[in-house]
Amino acid sequence: MAKILLLDFEEGDFRYLLDKKFDVELKETNWKTGKIESLIPPQDCKIVFYQANLTNYGTGLHVGDAENFEKIVADGGAIICFVGNSQEYHLTNIIGEIPQLKFEENKLPDKIYEIKDKPFNAIFSQFRAFISHAYELFQTHDNLGKNLNLNEWDPPYDGELQILAESYKNYPVSAILRKGKGFYLLLPWFGEKNVEVAELILSQVLPEISPHLFAQEQYNWLDSYEYIFPGLLDIYKQMEEENERHRQNMLRLEEKTEEIKSNEQEPFNRLLVAQGAELRQAVIRALKYLNWLNVVDVDEYWKRVIRIKEEDIWLVDEDEKSVEELIRSSHLTLLTVRSGKGGAADEDCLLLQRYKGRRMQEFDNTKMKAILIGNYFSQTEAKLREVPFTEAQINEASKDGNGLMTTYELFKAIKTEKEKKISKEAIREQMKNKVGLIIFDY
Repeated sequence: MAKILLLDFEEGDFRYLLDKKFDVELKETNWKTGKIESLIPPQDCKIVFYQANLTNYGTGLHVGDAENFEKIVADGGAIICFVGNSQEYHLTNIIGEIPQLKFEENKLPDKIYEIKDKPFNAIFSQFRAFISHAYELFQTHDNLGKNLNLNEWDPPYDGELQILAESYKNYPVSAILRKGKGFYLLLPWFGEKNVEVAELILSQVLPEISPHLFAQEQYNWLDSYEYIFPGLLDIYKQMEEENERHRQNMLRLEEKTEEIKSNEQEPFNRLLVAQGAELRQAVIRALKYLNWLNVVDVDEYWKRVIRIKEEDIWLVDEDEKSVEELIRSSHLTLLTVRSGKGGAADEDCLLLQRYKGRRMQEFDNTKMKAILIGNYFSQTEAKLREVPFTEAQINEASKDGNGLMTTYELFKAIKTEKEKKISKEAIREQMKNKVGLIIFDY
């Protein structure tokens, strides 16, 4: 029968199938080994079992390797993937692009509806109790057992998708994608039973749906390196070297991407998703980035004083004097930071003016403005959020000389500044001068 590759399985699994007289070979991805090298299946390989249960890093690893596995399927082979807690690229970087694949969490992985047709029903009837992870794989809904012509999808794809099992919400958790002469089989994660599922597929499923994989190939040994002439061997080596150069470049870009994400992108992303103290710190970081000369964390300022901390941040665009002097003599902007799944509460807006009045009296300084900045509608994608402030709230803030603003507006201003379309000084000036709903002019 055809050569079988086990990818990211354990040594014990390899021994288990070897003892069952299957012709298996064991390899690991770079996500498992930590290495950077080409992943090339055995030359006579026609069946691949891949355990995708990997850490969330290395999106650039194995780029360029997929064509090796796509050829297996195009020539009539089978690639079977056990999809564990992984990312889409852990599949697509290895086996190639899968149309509209998108992993969605499934809180009840073992509550599935499977097809009753042989031979696939044997997988779920025998092993459904061991399913511990089952992503919803595609957005197509309520198509159990149906064959979907992917030429009709947008964009079109030359293949056919059959849904083998659906979640309790009727989204696919297992499917077979037929392409060329072969197919991809996507299965849930059966944990330690994955290898037994593999044995069942080899002994019951594949012989029925792909009997050609079990036919003896009389001359398949001619494709091994021992018989290849130098001219063809040189081309194979050039292809491997080109893949390696591409891989090294992708790794360097991956490292650079992770560095920029960690140091530049993610801290500002918190403006759009964080709440509470984390959101306050994200706003403070953003304001410091905009070069306010004094960004004072009020909780930190009063940490040795027993008192109720009301507003969250003080902004002063001077630094020649101490903070104690500046809050009593310079123009002071008071920021209150809030968040919520809905819009701004009236109480948030009323407290704005109340806090300003108290600080005016306490510091004997009337040169003050208050801004309410909020991460409202926080569960909604930022660009789809409504204005969280009512017309009455905006009018009241305008009368009081105060501002209402969203953290998304601050995020957009910083993004625009990084695109060199506005200066940090212009952003600061608009924050100081605008009242009512603050929307930046670029």
